[in-house]
Amino acid sequence: MFTACMNPKSGSFSVDLRLTRHFTLISCLTAEKEILKTIYFQILDNHLCNFDKACADLSGKIVEATMITFQGVALNA
Repeated sequence: MFTACMNPKSGSFSVDLRLTRHFTLISCLTAEKEILKTIYFQILDNHLCNFDKACADLSGKIVEATMITFQGVALNA
């Protein structure tokens, strides 16, 4: 897999078509925050149901911390 990008601050802003034919643009949208929280919570809660109650009760906090980390990475990328 190769990744390429353009510098938006210098050089030409147009790319020759002979070059662009070698690349494919793939764009993925992420689901809304509440949808992701629901999905992750259900998966993790189901996984932790066989653990001690103290661990099983941490599902919500783990998912919330994961969402904060994800948003921090996604917004600063």
